Amino acid sequence: MQPEKQTSSKGSTIGLALLFGVIGASLTSDLENFWFGALLGALLAQIFHLRGRVQALDEQLQSLRMSIELPEPTRRAPPSPATAESTPPAAPATPAPATAAAQAPAPAPQVTSPVPLPVAQPTAAPTPPRERVAPTPTPPRRPAPPPEPTAIDRLVGEFISWLKRGNPLARIGIVILFFGATFLAKYAAENSLFPIELRFVAIAIGAFALLIIGWRLRDKRSVYAQLLQGGGIAGLYLTVYAATRFDLLPTGLAFGLLVVIALAAAILAVGQNALSLAVIGTAGGFLAPIMVSTGSGNFIALFTYYAVLNLGVFAVAWFRTWKVLNVLGFLFTFTITGLWRVNGYQSDDLLAADAFLILFFLMYVGVSILNCVRQPPDLKGYVSGSLVFGLPIVAFGLHASMVSPIEYAMAWSAFALAAFYLLLGWMLYQTRRESFRLLVEAFAALGVIFASLAIPLAFDTRTTAAMWAVEGAGLLWLGVRQERKLARAFGALLQIMAGIGYLIGMHYRNATDLPVLNSTLLGAVMLSISGICTGYWLFRNRAKQARYEGGADAVFTLWGVGWWLLGGLREVDMYLPSASYGGALSFVALTVALLAWLSLKREWRLPLLIATYLPPIFALIALAGALDFVHPFIRWGAVGWVLLFAAHFSMLRLGESRDVQGLNWLHAGAVWVFTLVVAWEASYQIGELTTGVWALLPWGVVPALVIAWLGRQQLRPRWPVAAREKAYRVYGALPAAVGMMLWIFMINISSTGDSTWLPYLPLLNPLDISVALCFASLAMWWSSLSVQQRETSWPFDWRALIGVIAALVFVWLNAALIRTLHHNFGAPITAYGMAHSTLVQASISIFWGVLGFTAMTVAARQRWRYVWIVGAGLMIVVVAKLFLVDLSNVGTVARITSFLTVGALLLVTGYLAPLPPRKVSEQVTE
Repeated sequence: MQPEKQTSSKGSTIGLALLFGVIGASLTSDLENFWFGALLGALLAQIFHLRGRVQALDEQLQSLRMSIELPEPTRRAPPSPATAESTPPAAPATPAPATAAAQAPAPAPQVTSPVPLPVAQPTAAPTPPRERVAPTPTPPRRPAPPPEPTAIDRLVGEFISWLKRGNPLARIGIVILFFGATFLAKYAAENSLFPIELRFVAIAIGAFALLIIGWRLRDKRSVYAQLLQGGGIAGLYLTVYAATRFDLLPTGLAFGLLVVIALAAAILAVGQNALSLAVIGTAGGFLAPIMVSTGSGNFIALFTYYAVLNLGVFAVAWFRTWKVLNVLGFLFTFTITGLWRVNGYQSDDLLAADAFLILFFLMYVGVSILNCVRQPPDLKGYVSGSLVFGLPIVAFGLHASMVSPIEYAMAWSAFALAAFYLLLGWMLYQTRRESFRLLVEAFAALGVIFASLAIPLAFDTRTTAAMWAVEGAGLLWLGVRQERKLARAFGALLQIMAGIGYLIGMHYRNATDLPVLNSTLLGAVMLSISGICTGYWLFRNRAKQARYEGGADAVFTLWGVGWWLLGGLREVDMYLPSASYGGALSFVALTVALLAWLSLKREWRLPLLIATYLPPIFALIALAGALDFVHPFIRWGAVGWVLLFAAHFSMLRLGESRDVQGLNWLHAGAVWVFTLVVAWEASYQIGELTTGVWALLPWGVVPALVIAWLGRQQLRPRWPVAAREKAYRVYGALPAAVGMMLWIFMINISSTGDSTWLPYLPLLNPLDISVALCFASLAMWWSSLSVQQRETSWPFDWRALIGVIAALVFVWLNAALIRTLHHNFGAPITAYGMAHSTLVQASISIFWGVLGFTAMTVAARQRWRYVWIVGAGLMIVVVAKLFLVDLSNVGTVARITSFLTVGALLLVTGYLAPLPPRKVSEQVTE
């Protein structure tokens, strides 16, 4: 049982304290009496509260006593019949033990009347006690899937798995043996332990021994035999290269021996189908010069040696598709070449180094082609992808780092590489081999990429952007025709990069540029045309698009329109400074016409929608921009606004036949913009001619005229106003009416109504006449609305609307009174001055009393109960104001007049204006 919630005395205490405090202060006009009265009211509230609590506690005590004195059967309520019927019969009592039955004799049965024995009902078996069910264990959360391995992770994993296959101990041993032999040879050379010739002979004998033993074991233990042969090949590489570095072998002979070793390794690997042998031999060959390096910087010997090794890789690729071997050679070759470029390159080495670089590049391009002869490339895998796409990037990067000091060398290099790839792709395409199909597409893409790269290397950023945009549009068109997703994606990416490059290189003004014929405008136009064409091609191909390409046609169309507007508006601002504002509006109107023509010509709906919604969007931007220009007709703005409105209504007319959505709001928006532009311009022009309140009047008069025009019973013209009655009479007029009411409120609380060269007359001055015109237009407009239109315009209680209008009228009339006192009697018009002005306060009290009296009298005659209540509330406010404000200076004539006038009005009101009844049949309240 929950305890009873006690009542609180907080509300009554505050209320009585305020009431008695106000009464005390009003009687003596002293602040101390306010606190005394408040204390007295609080004490009275507490007394009343305690008295109520005592009475409640006494009642609870009496009820508790009565419940205790009642007997037990009386307090226990008998069960209701329904409860008795629904209660199941009690189970028979458990028989007592035999001893108890013997002690208690059974009473004799008394038979009064034959009562039928009740039929025995089958009793339900006793419900066994419920076993405690163990809670079901929550299944463990499934761990998140591991992240996808990177290319480096896959390479390391494959190396580890290769090491574990076959004979891992032997593989580890051969690697360690190779490094040990290398370190031994280097140590012996540095310490001159043996004659150098003897050292190299010993290494060569050991290498041959490994080769012979491995060859003899090729059938019995193939894996072990391949490891030994790989170690022997690596040892021979090491011997020949090191002997050449120490001038023990002529260069020609050494080169011949390296070619023989490379061919021998390739023959052994291909003959035995041993990838491990090829990998070990190749890795050993590439590591040999690193291990025995003395830092002499003889890059000719190094790159010649690597050329021979790569020749072996190429020879293997002719017979076997071992992509791991290809990537291994590629990584060793270009990694070591890059390290040499950083640490040992001199400008005099350009020709020789670049020749070796081109040779390596051609070799691995050939390797890629040879692999495709037997197996199509997997460009998504790290093996084929790194060789096909990584090779030109690495090679061109190294080449560019060497030729960058030469003017236009990088541009011509990129162009030559693009031509090479495009020509090679075309030659492979002519073979019509299916295995070349993906490689042809890759070469074509690389050709386009390097052709695109050649453009910024040779031209400025704006020209580059234009060429990239056109190139991207062409690639996307090709991708649409051939249904190639990669080509479409690259074309789109190229256009985006073109736009970014254009923005980076765009400058606002250049004295050398010519109107229209300048790279800035032409670049923007090319970006625009490329984007719009791309959007159109994607629109025509939307049935065959991928899921991720949905909406791409709209994006690129808007992209193209945006670049068109950017370039055109910049051109107008630069070369038409005296008509920039009107020129910008006119250019947008021209854009709307071009988009409409394109839509009708190509039966493409999207440009029509853009052209329909572009004028209102740009109108808002233009209005925001006009804030910097003071008024909207500056710099031929009048011509621009006329053309923009003409384009807007033309699109609205065209949109009705094309079922464009949202036309009602677009018609209404035209009303708002028109009203704002005309009011703004009229205010500016009047402000230029005179001073005072005149410049503020158009902000209310222009909306009033528009609302009055839309409040006629028969709207004109037939189109668009009469044809779209709801759009204009409701959607268009309602915001104008709200703005006009805000203007009424703001101008009455902030303006003095100074009419400058005209004398100030109460209610007949320009400000009050304009406000009266606004109220008249509101009444005219509201009376023209149908019931449904009124519900749409004001979905709330109609009495709230009457209250809003009455409040505005009240503010207006009070402001008119204060302005009259200010201009005719010199009363202050500031907030502080009005609060301390006896004349103003007394006049407001009398005026409010007259308003309350008038409202109550009219309401009593018309039986408007709510209006009478509002008038009575105003009279209560007047009375409170008399005691709280006017009473402080009771000795003044004005305050005495206010008291006497309000008192008389209350007496007359009480006699003439009793409270109207709720219904006609009720009697009038006296």
